[in-house]
Amino acid sequence: MPLLLRNVSKGKRRAALTDLNSITRKALEKALDSEVKPALVKSHNLVVADWKNKPEFRTQKIIRPERITMTVFPTGPAAEIYGYVDQGTKPHIIKPVRAPLLVFQTGYKSKTLANPARTVSGGGIATGPTVRAKLVHHPGSEAREFSKTIAGDIEPDFKRIIENTFRTVSRQLEE
Repeated sequence: MPLLLRNVSKGKRRAALTDLNSITRKALEKALDSEVKPALVKSHNLVVADWKNKPEFRTQKIIRPERITMTVFPTGPAAEIYGYVDQGTKPHIIKPVRAPLLVFQTGYKSKTLANPARTVSGGGIATGPTVRAKLVHHPGSEAREFSKTIAGDIEPDFKRIIENTFRTVSRQLEE
């Protein structure tokens, strides 16, 4: 709407442009909070539905002239665990903390699928022999990329919601 940009340096029109920014920002915040946030949090909660130590998920929205984003991040005591599973780990050494030996069962099958990012019923089992060791050279774990998968699933809806919000604000200004 180039017409709105004429003579913005003069009093009332400059104020109107500032109000436009406020109106658009409020509409975008409302759309993100009411439509995008619930879908993102629900999708992440589905991934950890059967986990013993579940993180909670919070969102952060950024609305700037050059970009509009909504980020989901885990919180709480299990947030670190989610990060390890979602982003993977590098090879590392594991040592016992409260016992003289590590005791664990090998042959682990994960409880969640990476793509689609969903919980698998009956998963999360260890089928191998029990091992006792003073330390373990863990080979690291492959990133499951739940967050990336969910973002890809929701991206078309996110774009549609943003575009519809801009159209709605534009129609309101034409009236």
